[in-house]
This record gives sequence, structure tokens and C-alpha cells, in this order.
Amino acid sequence: MQNHKNMQIALVDDDSDEATIFQIALELIGIDSKFNYYERAFDFLSHIENPKNSLPDIVFVDMKMPKISGQEMIAKIKENTRFDSIKAIIYTAHISEAQKLAMEAMGPYEFFIKPTELEDLIAMLKGIISNHK
Repeated sequence: MQNHKNMQIALVDDDSDEATIFQIALELIGIDSKFNYYERAFDFLSHIENPKNSLPDIVFVDMKMPKISGQEMIAKIKENTRFDSIKAIIYTAHISEAQKLAMEAMGPYEFFIKPTELEDLIAMLKGIISNHK
């Protein structure tokens, strides 16, 4: 995975335990990446809206969060062309058919159900990172 030097990866999830597991998985993959965790969608949006801050290559977004849902957050990202380079992925424990249809109406997106095993998370991340251009 040496072609992904200095990749910036973000996770937006209101469960800090998820962030810990996610960071461990990234470390076990062994890529040179910068990982940022945001507990609130608002914090992530504030970060990327500041032109002085660098944008992540990939952001994983939990669907169910307080105040701003993952779906709303991705809609805000997609409405600004400055953020076209960010690959936004829904990373959630559950997504309903209605949510899937609403997301498809916004344009192409990816979603992954949160794996329950660390090995499965590592495999999922490897696949996403290796396919990222």
C-alpha cells in the first residue's frame, strides 16, 4: 500500500469507541496516513469550510448522528464543488431502504455496514484505500 503516502482519512461518528477501533485498523494496515476523528458533523464541516485547512482524501460518515445526520452532511459536501475531491462514504451500523433511495437521489455514493470484527474492518479499509485514486 505504498502508493498511498500522506493520505488523509477522516471519520465522523458520535461514538468515540468506533474511532479507536478505526485508528487501530489503519495502523495495522501500515499505510502512511493522517487520521482525523470528528465526533460531530458540524466540527467536520467547520474544518473543511476553512480554506486554510487541508481536505481529507476519504471521509467515513456515520448515518445516525445528533443534529446533522450523515445524509445531511454528505449533501452539504456535495453542494460545494471545492469538496469534489473528497470521497464520502457512509459507514454505519444500519441503513434503511428509504435512506438508500434518498442517498441515491443525491448522486453516487458508497456505504459500508460497520464490521463487527477487526479483521473485517481491515479488509474493508484495504479495499477502499487500494481503489482510491
